[in-house]
Amino acid sequence: MTNTQKRILVVDDDVMLREMHTSVFEDEDYLVDSAADGLEALALLSTQHYDLLATDMFMPELNGFELIIKCQKEYPELKTLLLSGGGKDLEAEHGLKQVTYLGQKIEIDLFLKKPFNLDEMLGFVDKLLQE
Repeated sequence: MTNTQKRILVVDDDVMLREMHTSVFEDEDYLVDSAADGLEALALLSTQHYDLLATDMFMPELNGFELIIKCQKEYPELKTLLLSGGGKDLEAEHGLKQVTYLGQKIEIDLFLKKPFNLDEMLGFVDKLLQE
């Protein structure tokens, strides 16, 4: 299966990071859309199939944790990648599949702690999308 058959939704309120991650995935021939926050992401998800959600954690309106919880209920086949620099309310280990935010735990497909190596991210994403 080629990357062009896989669609990724990048969600980040930081314009520079959103554009950089979008560009990195597009350079690998993924089909990529982007959103500035969780609400915009939900609107896109309601109109288009995505294979992977790559979302920042801390955003206005709907944070990445809340977005992932909604997606797990509505789009259970969607792979989830949470990206964050961390914070006092977020417990997560780089490369693992469980995060805790404000005492609530969820299982995700992968957590990457910012800053991370883009080649490492691509390797993880390629592996996730082949599963």
